[in-house]
Amino acid sequence: MASNPKNRNRAIATAGNNIGITRYQLYKRAYARINESIKQGFYLEAISLIESLISDRLESRLTLLKGSDFGFKTLGQLISQINRVETDSQLKDFVTNNLDSWRLVRNKALHEMAKLADGDTSTWDDRMKALVPCAKDGLVILRAIDKRYKQLRKLKV
Repeated sequence: MASNPKNRNRAIATAGNNIGITRYQLYKRAYARINESIKQGFYLEAISLIESLISDRLESRLTLLKGSDFGFKTLGQLISQINRVETDSQLKDFVTNNLDSWRLVRNKALHEMAKLADGDTSTWDDRMKALVPCAKDGLVILRAIDKRYKQLRKLKV
């Protein structure tokens, strides 16, 4: 039986364990799969993987800022916490102004593909076409967050 996700802690890389290598391999494969998914038109898959990587970066950043394991949280919870405790204005502004807007589009993409609101006449094909910018914009946001995260880790701030 699967463990309760609310009780799971992030794996932390330390000297002597392979967490850093394992995480690097997961990231490498996830980025490759995102690119392949977008290329093949599997936008929902790409969006899901993008969210997973963004969340992992923000969880790591919050763990560093708070000085204790932040665990696994939803994207909305992560954005809220970043807004409260982030010390880097560049990352904070980017999360607030770009990621939060993308999150709303992502919510619709992942949670409402098969739902029909009153007055909505969009077809499946219409909805699939609307996923293209969500996936591509999400990848741009992921790369920007990942780049700033790495810069901050190098600076040790």
